[in-house]
Amino acid sequence: MAYKVPSSEILGYSYILRHPDFKDGTCGTKYSDVTTIWELFQREVAEFSKKEFLGTRSFNPRTGKLGEYSWITTTDANEIVDNFGSGLDQIYAKYAPMVPEATPGQQPLGLFSNNRAEWLLAEFAAFRSRRYSVGFSDQLGVEVAEVSINLTECAIIVCSMDKIPRMLDRMDMTPGVKVIVSMDKLDCSQPNLFTQAFNPEITTGWRMRAKSMSVMLLDMAQVIEMGRIQPTHASPPMPEDISTITYSSGTTSTQKGIVHTHGSNVAASKSISLVMQARGATYMSIAALSYCFDRFLIYAMMFEHVRVGMYSGDITYLADDFKALRPTVVVNYPGRLRSFYDLIASSTIKASGLVGMLSRFAYKQKIKRITAGKGFKHALWDRLIFNKVAQIFGGRVEMLLTGGAHISSELQKFFSVVLSCESLHGYGQSENFANGTCQLKGYIVKGNAGVPAPGVDLRLRSIPEMEYLVTDSPCPRGELMVRSKSEFLKYLKQPELTETAKDGDWIATGDIAQFNTDGTISIIDRINHILKTGIGFMVAPESLEACYSKHELVKEIFINGSIKERDLVAIVVPNEEKFVPWARGIVDNADNMSYEYLCANKDITQALVKELKLHASLNNLTFQGHVCAIHCDPMPFEKNSRGFYTSTFKLRRTIVLNHYRNQLAKLFAETNGNVIVTVS
Repeated sequence: MAYKVPSSEILGYSYILRHPDFKDGTCGTKYSDVTTIWELFQREVAEFSKKEFLGTRSFNPRTGKLGEYSWITTTDANEIVDNFGSGLDQIYAKYAPMVPEATPGQQPLGLFSNNRAEWLLAEFAAFRSRRYSVGFSDQLGVEVAEVSINLTECAIIVCSMDKIPRMLDRMDMTPGVKVIVSMDKLDCSQPNLFTQAFNPEITTGWRMRAKSMSVMLLDMAQVIEMGRIQPTHASPPMPEDISTITYSSGTTSTQKGIVHTHGSNVAASKSISLVMQARGATYMSIAALSYCFDRFLIYAMMFEHVRVGMYSGDITYLADDFKALRPTVVVNYPGRLRSFYDLIASSTIKASGLVGMLSRFAYKQKIKRITAGKGFKHALWDRLIFNKVAQIFGGRVEMLLTGGAHISSELQKFFSVVLSCESLHGYGQSENFANGTCQLKGYIVKGNAGVPAPGVDLRLRSIPEMEYLVTDSPCPRGELMVRSKSEFLKYLKQPELTETAKDGDWIATGDIAQFNTDGTISIIDRINHILKTGIGFMVAPESLEACYSKHELVKEIFINGSIKERDLVAIVVPNEEKFVPWARGIVDNADNMSYEYLCANKDITQALVKELKLHASLNNLTFQGHVCAIHCDPMPFEKNSRGFYTSTFKLRRTIVLNHYRNQLAKLFAETNGNVIVTVS
């Protein structure tokens, strides 16, 4: 599998691993003519002229329904970018000539919307004049977006229409903003799913409010027309210039502005492009563009042309979006895939009767075929069973990519079978523009993070205090260190953090990894997410949560412990579909009890604790990994506005801890080693 660099061990550090096809630590000479993302865009335009490029679902304002995808070609995109970039040049010169001290010679362009074609077009327009993009998201709360706007000193923000009122309402919190450019026409002549409630009277009121605050409010169409009438010369960036500032997905309370260069973005995207080899792909953009993962993949596929279809912006329409676009490459996070798994498995391999029996037999037959290297398709069983399942994702998927969190081998195999496609999992960080590792095509044994991506060096650093050592046998273990040209430049205005994150040429990831005997890499722990209980045991809550989440009664779980407390406690969100019938069998006269009432019933939640302890024992968890008290919450973590999840569906543990602080304190006060349950 991975190539082991000879004689590369040093005291306290393991040997270095590289991609088996790129043993010299480079990405080779392919695409060497591309050194910036601007050049990548120009290459896409030149080599794939008039090809469909950016797709958006049409919207019928009379019915309020979405239609088919309409496309902007590469040629049209280039014209829009050129005119919009020229218009931006004029706006910067008139309203925002200042340059932030932290980024000398370059100015930021703020982008604030869900994924849409205009987001990428505006970013390319910024690159045209050596500016850099800064994506903002209110996923974690509007206050987080405001902090990011102020830290990056963004004076001009391009946003979707639905973001305008909230920006105007809190303009006193972002006094540096001088111009707001709406992606949608302010005359409301082209409504969409998120602007249909607005009308010209409302937008006229916005203009007046903005003017009273000395803020210019325009729309993209106006700026494009300005550029068409008075074009400016492009001043493209150099590889060492800043391309974008992304904010870490934020599993802790501290948001870090991660500064990337064009050279690092190209290195990352070129690397994964060599792995994917996805020429002419059709791709659905789902992961937030304000972070790096989605752009990393879009840039990568642009080397060989890609049709990027934007999801509708509302996750409830996602299945319909898949049917409309029929993508060939799908990216999703393990957490979301688990939800799809529950839906699909319940009607196939976990179904009762003849359907379940046939599905399980067909599943085993396909696993044998894939393992034997005979391909992912099966003429009989695909036609009878799995082609229907594949239609959930549009029916044309050739490659499923996952990242952002660990995915089990069982889940990967399942989707390879039901979608009849390659399933590849990778590991990366914002600091490396999401580029780190990726599984090799055709490699069936999963459950790991693959091998180093082309041009990436990996090694381990011993962490003695956690008993992870590079001398561990048979598998070296320690903190994963990464070296590559994908490396970020710095943390914005945080030199101390930048220094801490780097060890010479290497980035310290904070993740604990293991170099497996088969030459693959597994992420096994996280330095900052270790709990020490009151009886001295070190516990990794995320590993325990992954185990408990496999129980059919558990939808989501958050485990907590303390050096002052003996036992572990948990917040549990039950799987409503499975939980309700199970719970109604626990107590008498429960047929008319609601889901919320069942969650709050002490007898039921005590029974759930016993179920979880049994599950823990069956999965070989030692007693220190057993949850001894729970608080049941019927509200799913992801369906609230509390910001529990990062953009990559990792729990923001500090936020969750603060939200449930009172419930957790009560659990700790009452346990004393016994099974104690609180009710909502």
